[in-house]
Amino acid sequence: MKKFLAFVLILLFIILAWFGWEWYKNTMLCCDNTVQTETKENVPPLTKPVKYGPLVYNWNSHKPVTNDLWFNKKKEIQSADGEGKILRILGPYYKDETNTTSFENLGLARADAVRLMLSDSVAMNRMEIDSKLILDSEDAKTASFGGTILEWKVRNENIQEVDNKTLIYFPYNSTKKLENENINDYLKNIVEQLKNNEKTISVTGHTDNKGNPGYNMKLGLDRAKTIRNILIKLGIAVERISVGTEGENNPIASNDTEEGMEKNRRVELEIN
Repeated sequence: MKKFLAFVLILLFIILAWFGWEWYKNTMLCCDNTVQTETKENVPPLTKPVKYGPLVYNWNSHKPVTNDLWFNKKKEIQSADGEGKILRILGPYYKDETNTTSFENLGLARADAVRLMLSDSVAMNRMEIDSKLILDSEDAKTASFGGTILEWKVRNENIQEVDNKTLIYFPYNSTKKLENENINDYLKNIVEQLKNNEKTISVTGHTDNKGNPGYNMKLGLDRAKTIRNILIKLGIAVERISVGTEGENNPIASNDTEEGMEKNRRVELEIN
């Protein structure tokens, strides 16, 4: 009898233990797994950090921020240097930024800061600064932004690259370009640049205000045709070149001085 009761008690214990395990597994272990799964699902996926260019800025700050790409960018700038060139630096800015510098806008302040960064490799008097207004962007207020333009411009007594135009100067009352290596080499380089694309060239002649307006209109056109003919001889198809004249109507300097008149006797070449 005692053995039977002991057997029954052991059997009941086993049954209770089995039911207890099933309850624990379906409640406690189940819920722990659920919480763990939900936690994993709620963790946002890892994103790769954004890598900006070698030179960026923060909102309202004129100080440039560089990364490991700046060293190679600086070497690239140095390698493009050459005689008779000026490095033009355009600093970006937004109209809503707060400017606490002594410059007219943050773009100029940023360009000047970049100029100082390059002064160990390019003479200060061979760099000029300017600014460029950028359309408003909400992202720029919370994330670094770029937009600096660094470009070498040809500047000598015969050739002046200004913005997207090239000024080629002529002697008084002449349709002959100034015969020197500066102009010849520059026009050859233009032809090399245009060999592998379909860009066109517009050439516009200008004069000082000496002589009558009708004569100056023709003189300006003849000057434009002179440059066109040289480009054709160097290999540019005639249909890729358009010529025009402004005569004395669009001076870039005062005609009251000889220096000013020299600047007005020019051809403006633009690649489109």
